[in-house]
Amino acid sequence: MKRKILFVALMLFATLCFAESLSQLRIVADDGTFLGTFESEYSSNSIYNRYGTYGSKYNSSSIFNKYGTYGSDYSQYSPFSQYSYNAPWLMDGYGNIYGRLSVNRYASGVTRTTYNLALQLKSMRDSM
Repeated sequence: MKRKILFVALMLFATLCFAESLSQLRIVADDGTFLGTFESEYSSNSIYNRYGTYGSKYNSSSIFNKYGTYGSDYSQYSPFSQYSYNAPWLMDGYGNIYGRLSVNRYASGVTRTTYNLALQLKSMRDSM
């Protein structure tokens, strides 16, 4: 239930902050690895699909894997490391960049919106 509430709050927040619909954006690691989309929980590419590759807390390509390269609080490629300067990017299907998704507000490319989104996603990860 808590996950559903966080999902709804995240969708509302993103709708207000991004010109593109959040469901049209994708997360791409600084090393080029695709890390998922914000589509519905039924999409195989969605970070909201807890049984899919990108929403699982066990998959190595998931930002929700606390021990993985892309989800750890200590990895340079994770949006949840407060020391990372190589956190993933939010992009649309045309390659337009909407900012770096990071809880490190001082990293280049981080906007207020992407910082707040990263904080909400971290809260979601920690509630799993």
